[in-house]
Amino acid sequence: MLSVARKKQIKALLKVLNVEAMDLELFSIALTHPSFNFEINDENAPDYERLEFLGDSVVRLIVSNYLFDKYSDFEEGKLTKLRSYLVSDNFFAKIALNFKLNEYLNIGIHEEKDGGRKKESILACSLEALFGAIYKVCGYEAVKTFIYSIYDNLEIDTDSILNLYNSKEILQQYTQSLHKNLPEYKIISETGKAHNKTYNVVVIYEGRQLGEGQAKTKKEAEKMAALNALKMLNLIEGCNEK
Repeated sequence: MLSVARKKQIKALLKVLNVEAMDLELFSIALTHPSFNFEINDENAPDYERLEFLGDSVVRLIVSNYLFDKYSDFEEGKLTKLRSYLVSDNFFAKIALNFKLNEYLNIGIHEEKDGGRKKESILACSLEALFGAIYKVCGYEAVKTFIYSIYDNLEIDTDSILNLYNSKEILQQYTQSLHKNLPEYKIISETGKAHNKTYNVVVIYEGRQLGEGQAKTKKEAEKMAALNALKMLNLIEGCNEK
């Protein structure tokens, strides 16, 4: 049961987002970090992780369709690279801040002190969870309209985006040029509590460790491992990671 104050808060956010919905509780869950339930000793209470899982799939489909229609002259490789950037944690975190989602987050005290409201991974996950909530409550067309409005209001510099590089993509292209095999990413350690883990990942190719990376999400740790592998192999110099 949401408090009167929380209901008022969620209603205010939905008004800003121009989203009409009656299920305020699901939107509150979309903005609840696992650390919040952990600190109130109710770890079985729902948080944003399931909705984030759903929202991730929904937004990838919608953004794929958006790019397919808007850039009809772009081949598959360019579309893939644009989508990779436009659904990245870094990009989503900026959008979340534009909507001031950080102000609406339910977050644990310790995570709050650790700067959780400004963490890229938390902001990105909360936005994806929000997409998931809109989809569940309002339907596909509503979340499509919402996501399209976000991208229509952005100035997407395709040339700049296409000049960025993806460390995992470059490493995969390099290894496939050698023996058609793919690099393998392995988590070698996880530290911290469930709501605030740090992942240590290595990337291995044909039994040889090429690089190691550490981050708050598995995805970012893999990217760091690939980046360090590219540096070790002298394959990059003066490039910008996306």
